[in-house]
Amino acid sequence: LDVTPSVANFLLVRFPGGDGRAAKDADACLSSQGILVRGMDGYGLPDCLRITVGLQQDNMAVVRVLTAFMAG
Repeated sequence: LDVTPSVANFLLVRFPGGDGRAAKDADACLSSQGILVRGMDGYGLPDCLRITVGLQQDNMAVVRVLTAFMAG
């Protein structure tokens, strides 16, 4: 995953796509675990998700779910 440097309270994360690893697939996976993120299709970035930085436990949940997602 590529993360764009940020000074805001969110991360712009670019997904590699293909093989079920597209941003829309990650969004569906995160949503199934109750984690809501924002797709960036409307900004011309269909391979990216905007993920808000939250509480430590919330951030760790995102990391855990995305690690499992990327592992397949």
